[in-house]
Amino acid sequence: MCCWETRAFALRHSLAAFVVLLFFKKADAGILDSLVWARSDKIDVTIPWLPFENENRCYDELGCLNITRSWYHLIHRPFNVFPLPRSVINTRFILYTRLNPTEGQLVRAQDDKSINRSNFDPKKKTKFIIHGFIDTPLSNWVGDMRDELIKADDMNVIVVDWAGGSLPLYTQATANTRLVGLELGYFINHIIKNYTVDPADVHIIGHSLGAHTAGYAGALVKGLGRITGLDPAEPYFQNMPSHVRLDPSDAELVDVIHTDGKGIFFLGYGMSQPCGHLDFYPNNGKEQPGCDITQTPLVPLTLIRDGLEEASRVLVACNHVRAIKLFTDSINGRCPYLAHQCKSYQHFLTGKCFTCKPGSQSCALMGYHADSSPGLLDNEVSPSTKLQDAVGNKYFTSTGREYPYCHRLYRVSLELAKPPTAEIWVQGFIKAKLHSPQGVIHMDLTPSGDMKLEHGSTYSMVLSHPADLGGNIKKVELNWEYDMNVLEPRTLCLFWCNDHLYVKSVAVEEMEMPGRGKRDAKFSSKLCARSKRDYADIANRGRAVFVSDGCCRQYNTSSDKLS
Repeated sequence: MCCWETRAFALRHSLAAFVVLLFFKKADAGILDSLVWARSDKIDVTIPWLPFENENRCYDELGCLNITRSWYHLIHRPFNVFPLPRSVINTRFILYTRLNPTEGQLVRAQDDKSINRSNFDPKKKTKFIIHGFIDTPLSNWVGDMRDELIKADDMNVIVVDWAGGSLPLYTQATANTRLVGLELGYFINHIIKNYTVDPADVHIIGHSLGAHTAGYAGALVKGLGRITGLDPAEPYFQNMPSHVRLDPSDAELVDVIHTDGKGIFFLGYGMSQPCGHLDFYPNNGKEQPGCDITQTPLVPLTLIRDGLEEASRVLVACNHVRAIKLFTDSINGRCPYLAHQCKSYQHFLTGKCFTCKPGSQSCALMGYHADSSPGLLDNEVSPSTKLQDAVGNKYFTSTGREYPYCHRLYRVSLELAKPPTAEIWVQGFIKAKLHSPQGVIHMDLTPSGDMKLEHGSTYSMVLSHPADLGGNIKKVELNWEYDMNVLEPRTLCLFWCNDHLYVKSVAVEEMEMPGRGKRDAKFSSKLCARSKRDYADIANRGRAVFVSDGCCRQYNTSSDKLS
C-alpha cells in the first residue's frame, strides 16, 4: 500500500473523530475518562526505519517485541515502528457483570486487590471487547455489545481501553496494537494461573485493529477458547505472514465477519482475505445494504435517531462498522445468521450451495453462535479437526439494510416450459408473492436488474426476507414484465415476436437450522400452474398463480378448481 493511501486512510478517520469530539456530549462515564483523547499530547514522534538486523524492545514483565524483515513488505507494509510507551497507551481493563452492568470496575494483573475487590467470577465465562482505530470504550457500540452479552448469560465482560494508542498516525496505531496484545495476553495468563480460569472459557471480540490485537494476545495464551474478528483492518495486515495478523492458530476457534473488503484503494477498510477457521462474507463482504448514502437519507435519519457519533460512523465507515452491528444483533436475536460455504457469492445467489447438514462444512452460523455451527455437531469427529478442515473456506449469506439485519434464506426455482409458440429466450423482471398460513411476503426475483431467461430451462435464485414462513408455502403469484432495450435490437419485441413467459412450476425452499440426526434443513414446496395446461402463460405485465399439490392432481376444466 502506498504512503498516500495510508495518509488518506488516517485522514478520513481523523476527520470523523474530530466531528465526533467537536460535539461530544460529556456524560458521567464513571471509570472511563471522556477526555482520554488528551493523552495524545504525550505522543513522541518516531521515524520509520528499515532494519538491517533484528531489533528488540522490552516492556518489563510483559516481555519483548522485535521488528524483523518478516514484518515488512514493499506494498502491504512498507513502514514499521515500535509501540508508544506503556504510560502513553495506558491500556486498561474495565469489568462489567450483572452485578455492575453499567458502572465499570478497573482490574489490573499487577494489582490482585483490584481483581479480588471486583465482581470478577473465575467460574464464569469471560468476554473481552477491543475497539479499533480512532475509537474509545465510550463508543455507543461498545455499550450495546456489552449489554447484549450480559443479557445473554451471566458472564464477565471486560472492555479493553487502549484509546491512548488508537489515534493517528495509522502506522503508529498498528504498532501500538502489538503492545496492547502483550498487555492483554499477560492479563489473561495471569487470571488463568492465579484464579484457575479455564482458557477455553475466554473469548476475545475485536473490531478492525482490535481484531489483530486479539490475535497478538491469543498467540500468547495456550488453549484460548475463541477469537471473533469483526472486519479486521486491511492496511498493513492483508497478505502479510500469519504472525503479523489475525490467523487460525491464535485460538481454538477464530471466526471472522468481513463487511468492508473492497480494498483501501476503493475506501474499503476491512480484509477480504480469509484469516480464521470460519470466514463469513455477508452480502459478499464488500458493500452492505443501506450503506450507499447517495441513494438513501441514511445519515440525516441516523443523526436524529442515534446522535452525531453514530451518524459520523455511517458517513465515514458504514460498511466497516456493519460487522459490529451484525454480531451484536446475533447475540440474543432469534433469527439464525445461517451462511453457506460456497466458492463465490454469485454461486451462492444462484442457489448452487443451498445445503446445510450436521457434521458437514456446508453451512455455519455467523456471529455470536458460531461455536454452535452445524459443522461442529458431528460427535464422531473432534471440533478442532472440523475447524482445520474449514480453514480457507468462505461462507456467504444475505442480510437486511436495517435492524433487524438477520433474514431468512429462500431458494426460488422457476421451471420454464417450452411450447411451440415461445421465443427461445426473453428478458425482463419477475416479482413474486408467497402465501402461507404465517402470512404473505413480497419478493423481487430479479433484484440486480433484468434477467435473460431461456425457455425449457430451470433457474434458481437465493433471496432473503425477514419473515419466516416455516416452509409452508400454499400459493405463489408471479408477475412478469418484459424488458425492451433500445441498445439491444434483439430485445425489441413489437409485432413480430412473443414477449410472454411460460412457467411450468415454482419450487420454494426455506433453509432452517438442522438438528442432530436430521439429514437436511430444507423445507421444500413445489407449486404448479393453475391452468388447463401443464404450464402458465404469463403475458407482458401479466400475472399467474401457482398452487401447492397442483403437480399431483388433475385440473378440473369445467369448475376451474382442483379435483
